[in-house]
Amino acid sequence: MKTCKKQRRKAPTPELLNELVWEILIRLPVESLLRFKHASKAWHAIISDPWFIQSHLQLSASRWEERPSLLITPHCLDRVIKGENWPTTFSSSIFFYRWQQGASEARLVHGRELDGEFSSVCYFAHCDGLVLVPTDTNSSTRDVVTLPESSRNVLPGRVNLSVGFGRDPRTGMYKVVRSFFRPRDRKTGIFNMGMEVCTLGDGGRRHCWTETAADPPYPVEAWVTAQSVKGAVYWTIDISHLKPRPHSLLRFGLEDEAFRMTNLPDSLATGDGVFFNLNVMRGELCLTDNPVGEPDDHPVMIWILVEDNGPRSVWEPRYKLNLTVPCQPLSILPDGAVLISLFDKLRRYGPQSKELTVVCELDSLRFRRASRSRRPALKNLHFFNVIPYTESLVPLVVRSS
Repeated sequence: MKTCKKQRRKAPTPELLNELVWEILIRLPVESLLRFKHASKAWHAIISDPWFIQSHLQLSASRWEERPSLLITPHCLDRVIKGENWPTTFSSSIFFYRWQQGASEARLVHGRELDGEFSSVCYFAHCDGLVLVPTDTNSSTRDVVTLPESSRNVLPGRVNLSVGFGRDPRTGMYKVVRSFFRPRDRKTGIFNMGMEVCTLGDGGRRHCWTETAADPPYPVEAWVTAQSVKGAVYWTIDISHLKPRPHSLLRFGLEDEAFRMTNLPDSLATGDGVFFNLNVMRGELCLTDNPVGEPDDHPVMIWILVEDNGPRSVWEPRYKLNLTVPCQPLSILPDGAVLISLFDKLRRYGPQSKELTVVCELDSLRFRRASRSRRPALKNLHFFNVIPYTESLVPLVVRSS
């Protein structure tokens, strides 16, 4: 008789198990990962690891390219004051809703009630899933950091000063950069502009505003949110009182915290009545030349900054939209079409077909705060903040070990 021994299967090594857990966790949404962090110490260590957080962010960004989603915040007024050029009674209730292309509703990601009311609201700044609003927040993890007050600005409440927000590529820390007005110059009578930086750093350090080593060479436009990409923040310059007028953008390096100029496209017209805006699409700085008071044959041109080399910067005219009204590009869709915001509507523009199609009407979109809740009443709705939304585990504060 023949006998055979039953072979025992070799147990997987702990290293292999950790790799399998990693590969499973990296594909889960942030909401699930926040729950699983409390399932075991091992999972908590994996999900909190900086390498895992960056890998998850990269995967989220690649998924976004396949199926874009937006973060929509309706801004309402607590009360309407007749005769105001711009409202000063914005509600301090901030709600972030996620909308994906093709959906008939937007679902609540995060909401927060803040004290008082806002005298003004501008377009949000965002970076790696973090959103800069009157407070700085990660709408995925629901983390919130309230930035400290600053007393440097001598014209509080007179004008909404521009801010920028981005990541320092050397330290990995996130920085908020804000303009402010210095006291009036006695000789010229002009209020000079300065800049200050607040770094979201180690959990053991208190956040504070620090002046930049040098003032910006030119003032930046108020009410305009700066754009951040590739370790730098870009502003449009306020040229209203400048002679000669610079044909450039103001660039602030988040690593060296130094200012320099980035030339605009040579063929781009600048001056009174000329309007252009900045945004970031597919990791590149984009400039949209909007027609204002131009003839019908003047199209909207979207330029891409190919090489940032100061006075010798290279721009490429990549998208030409046959529109005669100003618009705000939001993203490039997987098929090459451009998603734009225009008159409280999201529209898709096909460069080949040259057709403009409405994909979402914001004022009639269903906003869901819970699975069974009714649509929230948007009383005294004034405008919508709309930005690309990428899920992320990026912490606002790096906790000390």
